[in-house]
Amino acid sequence: MNELDDLLDIIPVPPTDAAADVARVARSLRRRRRTQVSAVVVGVATLAVVGAALQGSPGSPGAAGYVGGGGGSTESPVPHHRLQAARRHVAQMEARARLAEARVPLKTYRDVLAEHLDPAGTHLHLAQNEQGGAGAYGTKLDWNHGGMLEIVVGRSWGAAGSFYGLETAGLTPTTYAGHPARVSTRGADLVVSAEHEDGTIVTLIASTSFGNNGTSTPSLGLTRHQLLAAAADPRLVLPRD
Repeated sequence: MNELDDLLDIIPVPPTDAAADVARVARSLRRRRRTQVSAVVVGVATLAVVGAALQGSPGSPGAAGYVGGGGGSTESPVPHHRLQAARRHVAQMEARARLAEARVPLKTYRDVLAEHLDPAGTHLHLAQNEQGGAGAYGTKLDWNHGGMLEIVVGRSWGAAGSFYGLETAGLTPTTYAGHPARVSTRGADLVVSAEHEDGTIVTLIASTSFGNNGTSTPSLGLTRHQLLAAAADPRLVLPRD
């Protein structure tokens, strides 16, 4: 005997049970077979769902039968009133999204103007309305509890003319921070316009009365220079189309 034979005699070898081995192999095969069958069932179910969806989708061969009969689909048609309700819901959601988007620049306008003209937060209040026209957009804000501060952002010097009689203010050309600007020379209202680097024109109108509300304030407490500084702020831009 060699050393290998000696080691085999020393190392204990567990007894072999042929019947147990056969049973163990059989169980393993059954488990494997069940797993394969389950995978096939899941695959068939998935294909069935996809097929049904394709038959009922717009533009598919079975779509006509799905929504209105004909085409051989066995799916139940969607009731017309449910389709209408779904379309109304989508339209309402889109309208709310557009309204929310429109309010974003108005809030920016208010915040920028407050930073320049009312850092203490005692004179400038929330936007009262939204106004827009051809190439112009803006709002009127309450100023000093009854007065009005109107902002119009446009692409031309006359953009604010759709909302305010600029000719009554007697606007005179000047400059501010190296850019063209205009200031009022007559009337009780303070009116200024400032041109931005990109050509945007921002006009601010400060008045002691808020015509739409029928309110007024005894004084504005503003200067044309302050209004020009605010109008020249590059954050005052037109909303995206």
